[in-house]
Amino acid sequence: MQDQWLNIFLLNKFELSFYSILYFLSGFLFPIFVINISLNNFFDYKFSSNKYESNKLRSIGYLVTFTLLILSILVIRYFIFSINYIIPQIDLNSHFDIKLKILLLLIVMILLLINKTKRIIKRLFLLIFFIIFLINWSTYYFNLLGIETFISKYISDNNYYDLNNINILNISYLFILEIFYYFWSFITYQNNLSDWSIKTPKRVDFIPLSKITIFYLGVLIYYLIFKRIS
Repeated sequence: MQDQWLNIFLLNKFELSFYSILYFLSGFLFPIFVINISLNNFFDYKFSSNKYESNKLRSIGYLVTFTLLILSILVIRYFIFSINYIIPQIDLNSHFDIKLKILLLLIVMILLLINKTKRIIKRLFLLIFFIIFLINWSTYYFNLLGIETFISKYISDNNYYDLNNINILNISYLFILEIFYYFWSFITYQNNLSDWSIKTPKRVDFIPLSKITIFYLGVLIYYLIFKRIS
């Protein structure tokens, strides 16, 4: 349907018409759908638990450290990526020295250890995902209209990014975050960290992981198809 609206829109792209408005609004349906699926299915996980189960994972210190470190680095890199995209005039990489990066990494790691702040970070991640898509899609739409806007002139004036690259990169960040967020949710489930004991995952515990993979691969395929028709 979005492809049909695009074809009608391009027939008269220099005028704001009913179909051009529909085409603009249709661009927000899929990211909203992605956010809704993430919040309803990949946010608050419940795992099978048995406090009398003797089969536990060993050397969980390495597992906890690795997962927490990767998730924290991912959050920071996505934050820097989003700022550099939204405000390309500011290069955060040049403002962050090694000490500041380590401090920021420790702060994020501490926040991820707390369930409430962990979920807040997930929501912020989704919010940034939508803001990036909003800016990117609006820039693309107004470029089709031949209108130079504040967004296209001052915010997204970066030749490195385009509609397709930024969408695929944005989804890829979210996909990887969902994977490590799931693992971290499993590790921190109930009193695992306080008891310093994690049960061996069962086959049913990997079902959400397969759903995440199938869903986000489908999202990536959608944007790859859109790349061809646009």
